[in-house]
Amino acid sequence: MRHYSQKLLALSRQRFLLINRNYTILWLGSTISLVGDVLFMTVLTLWIGTLLQNQSYAPLAISGIALSAALPALLIGPFAGVFVDRWHKQKTMRVMDVMRALLVLSLLPLLGPDPLPFLSAPTSALSLLMKLGATYLVVAATSSLSQFFNPSTKALLGWIVPEEKLPRAFALTTGTAMIAWSFGSALAGICYAYLGVRLAITLNAASFICSWLLIGCMRVSEPAASLVIQKERLHYVFKELWEGLRCIEEKLLLRTLLRAESLLAFGLGIINTLAFFFITQNLHVPLNLYGLFISVPSLGGIVGIWFVGWSVTKTGHLRVYYTAMLLAGIAMILIALQSQPLLALIGMVLSNIAQSCAEALVGPLLLSATPGRMEGRVFSTFGTATTTCSLLATFLSGYLGSTLLQTVALHFSAIDLNATSLLNICAGMALIAGGLYVYRHRDR
Repeated sequence: MRHYSQKLLALSRQRFLLINRNYTILWLGSTISLVGDVLFMTVLTLWIGTLLQNQSYAPLAISGIALSAALPALLIGPFAGVFVDRWHKQKTMRVMDVMRALLVLSLLPLLGPDPLPFLSAPTSALSLLMKLGATYLVVAATSSLSQFFNPSTKALLGWIVPEEKLPRAFALTTGTAMIAWSFGSALAGICYAYLGVRLAITLNAASFICSWLLIGCMRVSEPAASLVIQKERLHYVFKELWEGLRCIEEKLLLRTLLRAESLLAFGLGIINTLAFFFITQNLHVPLNLYGLFISVPSLGGIVGIWFVGWSVTKTGHLRVYYTAMLLAGIAMILIALQSQPLLALIGMVLSNIAQSCAEALVGPLLLSATPGRMEGRVFSTFGTATTTCSLLATFLSGYLGSTLLQTVALHFSAIDLNATSLLNICAGMALIAGGLYVYRHRDR
């Protein structure tokens, strides 16, 4: 009887595991941390927008949050990969979690409706400037630490997940990220309206602590070679960085994926920048439904999780990857031509299914082509390249939509095209170009 109950308990535990115990813990910790990040960034945006609602420089101040989060990926990301390859990845992730929690909590005394205690009333403008400056610094610092945390997470998947289950693992991670983004955004509005900015900061710090506790429960035996820490000299760092870049250049699959992912990031950068204008102006969706409208397509990530596991066994990783890129690009072009909200929403869900398939397969493809000692450098380089392309797309689409293409209006029978539509079509063409590039180099 006792043996039967123990067996039943073991089976019940197995049901709640995703792939295996280590992956389940890592997935749960990463999800909690991601929800906290989205909540934190969204609440900061709402806080600055409310604080500066009557100021002409409010849009610039809000864009400072995104810039503060993106710059570390460009400046620190490639170098972080060098150290990730040297350090113990599980310990690195835990240290980054603690440091990020402390940084976020440092904002508590500064943010709030009252002036800073060490500044008098006549210096309220300086107080506001210091609050904004401190916010940007903390966002940039936490993003810098994430450049060490994120590649460590992806590299660790190669040790804790069997090779044949990597597509499913990355699919689960990608789909969960979409849902976490949707849930975090919705929670941020409620949290800010009823509980204030300080509670959002506390919740984000708590999410890092939860991640720290969960990652500590993992039982990981990393290869001894990855635990060797060389003497930290500047010329060694640059030498190893160059070795990682040369590895990408010499391996056709890595080189092909880097260019395809850059085109994907460029296209998505355009879509994300113009989403508000496309939904409210082209589709005429009311402002009070905007949040719901952008959150529904993320459900496509759930379907993508199932579809990746099924399709990979039938056709292979690379074929599914470039097919998904092509389908996502075609869907984007068709969405850009729409003026009916329901048809556009269906198209967005289908596009997200294809995008989640492509994004879920990048990790397994990279791990299959990358030597174990260079995984951190390769993932960091990909992160830097995609962030650069996304920022370039954000700048170009915002500039062209506000200047050269602002007055463009084309009419073709039942189709009306404006600047937003044309730029979204360009985004779809970028994805199609990426898919075709991978297709062309698939057998070389």
